[in-house]
Amino acid sequence: MSDTDRLAGVTALSTWIASRDEDPVAEPHDAGEADAAGERVDEDAARSIALRALGRKAASRQELDRTLERRDVEPEVREAVLDRLAAEGLVDDAQLAQDLAERLRERKHLGERGISAELRKRGLDPEVIEPSDGDEELQRAIDAAADRRKRMGSLDDETAERRLYGFLQRRGFGGSAVRTAIERTRPRGPRFR
Repeated sequence: MSDTDRLAGVTALSTWIASRDEDPVAEPHDAGEADAAGERVDEDAARSIALRALGRKAASRQELDRTLERRDVEPEVREAVLDRLAAEGLVDDAQLAQDLAERLRERKHLGERGISAELRKRGLDPEVIEPSDGDEELQRAIDAAADRRKRMGSLDDETAERRLYGFLQRRGFGGSAVRTAIERTRPRGPRFR
């Protein structure tokens, strides 16, 4: 196979990939699903679309509903499929919210407001999670501030604290937690440059 033939194959593949829908949850249409002629998607086909989406990533009921809607599934069929998946325990928004909140607390060191915002983005109700106590949130803020301060060694104190304040606020921490975290991570003693 010549280089020209290989390049033509790569170009064709690149064109095909670029032409696909950029939805990370969507799947290509199967022969049994709705086609360009406007056939209706039946409940089995809609269920398989939803299951494939769940196989790639845990999804909320709202995210699955949007995925099915983009695939032109009728509202009654979407509702039936989602109710069936919920009855089988495959779609559990409360459990997904708990898992996601715990992951965001541990890995991203987010504050409660940041966690609530992330849950709303995914179509989950932030009221179903138990908020962490103030001490846990303060410790996460201190940990995040200490980690971030290590990367700000070349900045003067005023600039570093201003940037750190904005960083912690974007992470969803409250004003008192931010002020305390900045105080507790402030360098002590003389600084040499």
